[in-house]
Amino acid sequence: MIAKRGTAVRNISLDRDNAEYIEGKVDKQTIVIITAYVKKS
Repeated sequence: MIAKRGTAVRNISLDRDNAEYIEGKVDKQTIVIITAYVKKS
């Protein structure tokens, strides 16, 4: 899944096994986000 900029991600949590991954939910689907592509705000 490729999410566009500004997509709301709910229930964000860090992955326990890998520090480079963030887990979250978009439209009731669980996704894994790679931290290299996330902008800190």
